[in-house]
Amino acid sequence: MVSMQLWAVSPFWSRLENELAGDPILFLALAAALIALATTPVAFLVLGRLDWFKARRGRVLQRPAFSAIVVGIMLVMSIPAIFAAIVLKSRSFDRDRYEFDPNRTYSVLDQGRSYASVKDADNAVRLEMGRLAFERKNLVNGVKKLDEAMLALRAAAASPAEASRRFPAVLQALAGVRRSVGVDGPQQLIDETALPVDLRGLVMNVPVAPLAAPTAVASAPASSPAPAQTGLAKSQIEAELASVPDPQKTIAAMLPLGDLPPEWAVGKSGDRHLETFNADNLYEKIDGRAESFIQYGVKGMAYAFYHPSGDPSNELQLYLFEMADPLKALGKYGSEKPDEATPVAIGSQGYTTAGSTLFYAGKYYTQIVSTKDDPKFAAFALELARKVAARQQPGGAAAPAVAVKPAVESTAAKPTAAKPAATDPATFFGMLPADGRQGDPKYVAQDVFGYSFLSDVFMADYKKGDDVWQGFLRPYRDAAEAKKLLALYVEGVKKDGAEVKTLTIEGADEAIMSTNIGLVDVVFRKGNALAGANGGSSAPSAEAFARELCKKLPPSLPALESAQ
Repeated sequence: MVSMQLWAVSPFWSRLENELAGDPILFLALAAALIALATTPVAFLVLGRLDWFKARRGRVLQRPAFSAIVVGIMLVMSIPAIFAAIVLKSRSFDRDRYEFDPNRTYSVLDQGRSYASVKDADNAVRLEMGRLAFERKNLVNGVKKLDEAMLALRAAAASPAEASRRFPAVLQALAGVRRSVGVDGPQQLIDETALPVDLRGLVMNVPVAPLAAPTAVASAPASSPAPAQTGLAKSQIEAELASVPDPQKTIAAMLPLGDLPPEWAVGKSGDRHLETFNADNLYEKIDGRAESFIQYGVKGMAYAFYHPSGDPSNELQLYLFEMADPLKALGKYGSEKPDEATPVAIGSQGYTTAGSTLFYAGKYYTQIVSTKDDPKFAAFALELARKVAARQQPGGAAAPAVAVKPAVESTAAKPTAAKPAATDPATFFGMLPADGRQGDPKYVAQDVFGYSFLSDVFMADYKKGDDVWQGFLRPYRDAAEAKKLLALYVEGVKKDGAEVKTLTIEGADEAIMSTNIGLVDVVFRKGNALAGANGGSSAPSAEAFARELCKKLPPSLPALESAQ
């Protein structure tokens, strides 16, 4: 029995021996405390034999009671005992109480003990999320304004060759910030295939032709400068289009290269007036931004630039992107649209800002970017946009390159003609209730609400009193696919720790409510559509919105083009 007890105690002594051997100060402190504990009774015994504890009561010395001596021994022995406990406690500490990490941001949940109830903590989480959303909006707007300033700065840097060479690295250094806030970088304003000094040399050759023409044809002096001032001749356009790869011929033919106002000229990069790119080499023209277009299924891009006649110091750059489908074009257009832009009736939707004009029409997304915020540049950008939009519409005006355009346009027009009108994004936007809507509705192409399986969603922000939420709608190919996605959603929110319960909504095939950290989602399936309210601050408001939306939706919705 004794051997068993010794075996059980031996690991403790072995561990203590290792601790003491590794820390001499700890050994000395514990040794002093143990010596004090062991010698205290001996000291009391010796002092008692020396009449040390006898107290004088008048003329008589009296011994204290035995219990008083025991209490005294305990009090004295508690001093080294407390000292030993402090020494042992110093070997570890409570990280939550004593440690402070200045690099860590403590959330309201970390401070949960300061709230009287779960309801108070939920309100704090809601306020914190609102504050973070406000700060993110300010950060996004700040980055967008920085990009606008970069446009002007980069245009100014185009003159000195050294600044022109170094400036792209400055923009690339900001790529991480833009990626974090979901904002693309500014347009590439320097043509990488021809340095600014080469462009100036080309412009210097322009006046030569008008000077030579009058000597050859004296009877018609006014007719000779006309071709140079009104853009490219039809034969020049056809020659350039002939060298364009077949997949990009359609968008290249949409570029207005002829019939320009006399005060404007088409710029030239090397020996060409237009450039085309596909998804694989798009980075050569818009390095740092190509990936964001690839995410929206870009197929190709055509590019040309314009400048005032005889003055190449400022430009209008025309980027014409062919996206995977109209929804992807809408999504990319919406992701870059600033809040303060001025709407303009061009294509399916457009806006102007700082002398530039941007719009989308069908599956095409067009950017006409000005390096100068000037009424003259803004007016010409708008004129170019109208010409491009006319060629992008089904049955629109043909491009000047008649010999090349029809063969390509006929194949490109077929998908547009075959697409049902009901799949237009405006159809789905119109199904979202207007009451309480904040701002314009939007289309999100991927990773909606942080879920990789949820994409191609139409949504809008809503507010009623102090309650806020996001209304959304996503039509699928059939009811089976919608049912599968609802199951994936339920599985995803449960993994995040949400509480899920089943609801009964009139007209819905399935409906659930999930609650997590004070936010409420009400999601339902009606036929082949998934819809509802996300991130609601109040369960009654989110549920009331979902019921209203369900009543408004038809039993079946047309499938999206991208889902075919």
